[in-house]
Amino acid sequence: MNQINRNPKKEFKSNSVNFILLTAALVTLIFKTDFYDPFNSPKLMLLLLMDCWVIGQLAYLYRNQSTTLARLEKIVISILLIFILSLLVSTLFTDNFISGLIGETQRRNGFLSYLGLALIFLLASKSVTFSNVTKVYKAGILTGSLLSTYGVIQIRGHDFVAWDNPYSAMISTLGNPNFASALLAVLVLLGTYSIQVKSISVRFKFLSVYLILTALFAIAISGSRQGLLVIFFSLLFYISAYSFSRSIRLGLLMSLTSGALGIVAAFGMLQKGPLSALLYKDSISVRGYYWRAGIEMFQHSPLTGVGVDRYGDFFRLFREVGYPLKYGFEISSSNAHNTFIQLFATAGLFVGISYLILICSIFYAGISLLKEHKNEEFRIVLGLLSAWVGFQAQSLISIDNIGISIWGWLLGGSLLGLKFNKVRESNLSTRIDNQNRKSNKIKINLLQPMVSFFVLVPTLILVSSIYKVENSLFILKGISNPAYPQNKSSVLQYCNSVIGSPVADPIYKYRCAYFLFDMGYQEESHKVFSDLILKYPNNPDLLRGKILIEGTRNDAKAAIEARERLAVLDPWNADNYLNLIKLYKATNDRNKMNSTSDKLFKFAQGTEIASSALEILD
Repeated sequence: MNQINRNPKKEFKSNSVNFILLTAALVTLIFKTDFYDPFNSPKLMLLLLMDCWVIGQLAYLYRNQSTTLARLEKIVISILLIFILSLLVSTLFTDNFISGLIGETQRRNGFLSYLGLALIFLLASKSVTFSNVTKVYKAGILTGSLLSTYGVIQIRGHDFVAWDNPYSAMISTLGNPNFASALLAVLVLLGTYSIQVKSISVRFKFLSVYLILTALFAIAISGSRQGLLVIFFSLLFYISAYSFSRSIRLGLLMSLTSGALGIVAAFGMLQKGPLSALLYKDSISVRGYYWRAGIEMFQHSPLTGVGVDRYGDFFRLFREVGYPLKYGFEISSSNAHNTFIQLFATAGLFVGISYLILICSIFYAGISLLKEHKNEEFRIVLGLLSAWVGFQAQSLISIDNIGISIWGWLLGGSLLGLKFNKVRESNLSTRIDNQNRKSNKIKINLLQPMVSFFVLVPTLILVSSIYKVENSLFILKGISNPAYPQNKSSVLQYCNSVIGSPVADPIYKYRCAYFLFDMGYQEESHKVFSDLILKYPNNPDLLRGKILIEGTRNDAKAAIEARERLAVLDPWNADNYLNLIKLYKATNDRNKMNSTSDKLFKFAQGTEIASSALEILD
């Protein structure tokens, strides 16, 4: 029997879509309870592993390209390449290369995570068509249903994992109620809009209703406004765009109404206007400090930024004095809580601009599709675009969490895939395509697995190294206790394995130095801190660790040097100035004691720390 009638190209695209949707679902759902960072590191590791297959697929697609690329597709690919290459350059210029590569601990927003997301985006843009796009809706509904069910289980107090959780119970598989509510909101939007799509089965529409009810309950109980805001702004866009399809006048009226509501909501988040009681939350308004600090970072290092995912180490240097006076001198932030500002601040102008252009290109493609299609295809596009708009709304006030971001990049790639596919089909040459299939049969069978295997080998080495570090830190957290001296040798062994690992970021080595100190290895701990300060002199956390160690050694000179360096990196830390005043007094350095007290009184007058400083000076 001859099987030539099957369409291998269509089947290939369907397999690609299935794989990237599986990747998105698994990356979102995965966590590892035996990791020091149980949420972000396993998501990054899985993303990198799954991308090995994606790279092979992309190699095959571009090697066997049988259609002429549309102008918009060429532009988007060029922009994406500029984004990745610029991010790579910024990573190479990052003073802490490991953090720039794999991202800061508890975040993992380094070069590799964005490369992994970009590859998912690119394969989606090559594979998603109107014949398979409903799979995106279905994957979102299934993933959202699992997440919302787990969220309800957590709210009910029946979580099967005893998380060390300082937040509300509903953290789902993302480790934070804000992240969980934002992702649930995006997936709720996919479920809501799928009800309007006729080609989606009744079974999935019933599941969508379940998702909507359980997710809204989980979002409401979580106390996070983020998810509600995502839904609100997405619905405003959906209603406005749908109104334009009926009448230009109606569309303009709804757009003006939606714009007014959006402005009122924005003011409400800033504790102004009639919606302030409903929408205001201090965690939202505090973002102004984060944004302004990020803008200052960009202005300081416009070309390459302060370093990829290095916002946390520079926040104290660029924060406004009002922040520590209001929230505490030791309170900090590791992210700008705005994806666009974060990229400009940490990776520089070319990364930030290329990302902005990429976002605009996706929006342009979505609007163009709405103009070109009607009825069923119009509803499919409008739902995807509105959900993507909801994702972008949360990215204005939130951190780029991998579990959420993968859906934003996937939705964006899917919209471009729908746009590009129309041009591909119009330019399709059946004769050339058939010739390619015949002449390249061996290449088709071998290229994808060969490329994937070639990439898989170094990726496995990297991932296994990250696994070992994460697991070692988790074990150390459990066994490092001075009350159990029998664990002393084990602590030393695990600490040495982390400290000697090339993929362990400085904060993990910093933790190990504390573990060593607690178990009686004071000299070893001191050496770790000293080596870290020499290698990473701009890290305030490492300096504070060294200050503590020097204090136990009664080395006033070394403690003063560390605190003076900290004063440069954290100029609005009154607590540090107070301790410097104490050290200067102990070493009879009256001039520095007076000059330091003057600095403290200039911005912290009337605080308890200022009162303590006055008592020391008397």
